[in-house]
Amino acid sequence: MIYLKDFKQGKLLYEALDSDVRIGILDELLEKRELNLAYFAKRFNISNGAITAHIKKLYEAGLIDITTSSGVRGTQKICCLATDKIVIDFTNHPLAEGRVESTHIDIGHYVGYEVHPTCGLATGEKVIGRFDDPSCFSYPDRFRAGLLWLSWGYVEYLVPNYITENSELIELQFSLELASEAPGYSAHYPSDIHFSVNGHDLGYFTSKGEYNDRTGNCNPDWWFGSLGQYGKKVLVAVNGEGSYIGGVKVSEVRLSDLGLSPGEQIRFRISVPEDAVHRGGLTLFGKGFGDYGEGIVCNFICK
Repeated sequence: MIYLKDFKQGKLLYEALDSDVRIGILDELLEKRELNLAYFAKRFNISNGAITAHIKKLYEAGLIDITTSSGVRGTQKICCLATDKIVIDFTNHPLAEGRVESTHIDIGHYVGYEVHPTCGLATGEKVIGRFDDPSCFSYPDRFRAGLLWLSWGYVEYLVPNYITENSELIELQFSLELASEAPGYSAHYPSDIHFSVNGHDLGYFTSKGEYNDRTGNCNPDWWFGSLGQYGKKVLVAVNGEGSYIGGVKVSEVRLSDLGLSPGEQIRFRISVPEDAVHRGGLTLFGKGFGDYGEGIVCNFICK
């Protein structure tokens, strides 16, 4: 999903869509899911160089993803759609100014979990324990983890409570870097990743896959090139109007439904349910891994 809070942010997007060839490329990908550059050159009867220029515009606008694939014919660039919708908010109004308290939660500081293979954790120096052994999620080294992955199940975190008697919480936000958990890796491996606060399901984000077309910006040198490298940054927010993921309303669950008050526990759960329509697992990137290297960022916006 591409979400523009201001229509003036969409220059690259508008330019990318201003071409019959590029519209045709998107239409082909919508039907066939993934295609290589040679297919497009033949389909639209134009040179490889021209197709490369069209593909570059679509990629820069965030409309497609590009991965590499090795085979008997050498390395190919494979294209696929990177989004399922475009939202332009012409009437967006910023939240009222107020106090903002922020905190970072390291991804190994979960207080509860249920994980099923494939699964594992890693610090910036090594894999913790063994691959695909859920018992390793109880190891003390997990507090230093910068990466964790599971096929289905959940991890739950206790969030510092910054609500006071003299303030009113108007929005609660969680920002995190996520991908699916495919066997090996696959850019096309959808997974419905759910979020909840104090047992209230806020909604879910469908991860497109697990990304390996390049090295994550923050990954240590030893991290295996044959595994997932980075994810997509996801923003989950709850306010007085409902719950939002990436700026799009996903449920009617409001702050008033969560039972948040000063001094009370706030539990944030990330899960892939066993009965999810797309049970493609999850990979959670934290310090020292992925593109951002920052774990889970929590923002309390108060007035």
